[in-house]
Amino acid sequence: MALNTVLTALHGIGAFARLRSMLADPAFAYERIAKNLGLTKQRIGQLAKDFGVDGRQREHEGIVRREPRVINKEYPPDIRAIVHKIRRSGIEVIPCDLLHSDHRAWRSQRIVFVNGISCSIQLRKGHKLRPNGRHYARFDVNREVKRAKVALWAMRSGRVMRVYVIPLSHLRKIASVYISIEGKYAVGNSNKPRKDWTRYEDAWHCLTPHQK
Repeated sequence: MALNTVLTALHGIGAFARLRSMLADPAFAYERIAKNLGLTKQRIGQLAKDFGVDGRQREHEGIVRREPRVINKEYPPDIRAIVHKIRRSGIEVIPCDLLHSDHRAWRSQRIVFVNGISCSIQLRKGHKLRPNGRHYARFDVNREVKRAKVALWAMRSGRVMRVYVIPLSHLRKIASVYISIEGKYAVGNSNKPRKDWTRYEDAWHCLTPHQK
């Protein structure tokens, strides 16, 4: 009996067309299609081959198109403090999962979505560059920072927490950034930063949708 006839008898008119449509959409895994139509995963794989579907290419496209999965796991205390400060400004913050090259999901709470924009988070305390120098916090433009669109850098001094919102496009060809714990540009100091990063403090406008 032809497959078209069998599927129509089991699932109604249009079942065969639905099978072809799902095979053409990488978002539908073979296992999901099999459950939908009451067939085995192996049978779906064979049908895909018969229809000229490239299984490996299909799997790759499905992974590329996969959206990050939102998780509800609690943040570590330092990250939680930053997230609360951002949320108090009326901005949405959610954690996300990222994908390894071997396609296994891993949870990152240093990368979050803020207003739908991927952001990396670092929290630092200050230290003196020299015995009589200013207190600075050092932030590194590392691989994790480069995975996101915006860097959220926070420093804590006593009860005061400052958050700097810096688009990654402003951090190109930069390995690290020093920001004064006092939140002031170190004018007149021999160790002053090359750029006044303090102007990015609470720069929430950098987290608007056009930054995606």
